[in-house]
Amino acid sequence: MTVLIIHGIGGHAGIHWQKWLHDELIKSGFNVLMPNLPNSDHPDRKEWLKIIKVKVKGIDPQELIIVGHSLGVTTALDLLGGIDRKIIGLISVSGFAEDYGAEMNSYFLSEKHIDFSRVKKHVENSFVIFGDNDPYVPQKELRMVADQLGVAPKIIKDGGHLNTDTGFTTFPYLLEIIKKLK
Repeated sequence: MTVLIIHGIGGHAGIHWQKWLHDELIKSGFNVLMPNLPNSDHPDRKEWLKIIKVKVKGIDPQELIIVGHSLGVTTALDLLGGIDRKIIGLISVSGFAEDYGAEMNSYFLSEKHIDFSRVKKHVENSFVIFGDNDPYVPQKELRMVADQLGVAPKIIKDGGHLNTDTGFTTFPYLLEIIKKLK
C-alpha cells in the first residue's frame, strides 16, 4: 500500500506533521511518497500535477491513498479528475479547491475548475479535516470540499491551518484513518 503526501504552497516535503506521518507509516509497512514540489512559494499548477503523475506512475490505484495539505489538496483533486480507476482514499487536510480571492494562490486556483463528479468516481473513501479557525482559508471553502465529496468533515477546534503554527508536528488522528484503510 502506498501513501502519497502532497505539501501545500510555501511548503516542502516533511513540513509540519508530514515527516512524522511519513516515519510512522514506514514503521507500519506502508510505502510512502513525499515529493518536494518546485517553486512552492509561487507554484505552477500544471508542473505540480505533472510531477505527481510521474510519482504515481505504475502504482495500482487500488493500492494508493493520497494525503494533501492545503494547496496540495487541489493538486490531488487535479490528479483524481484525470485518472480512470479508483484509489483507496483521499484525505484533505485544510484543503480547498476554488479561488476565494487570496493573493497568494488565486492565480493557481482560477486556472482550472475541479470536476467533483469525476473526482468522486475515482475515490473509494474521502476524508476532510480542517480547523475551525483557519487563518488562511475561509470556512466556507474548507467545508465546500467536504460537501462536494459528500462527506461530513472532521473540524478540529482551534486547529488553525493544521500546521506547525498550531502545534501540528504530529497527527495521530490522520495516522489512524490511514491505518484503517489498509
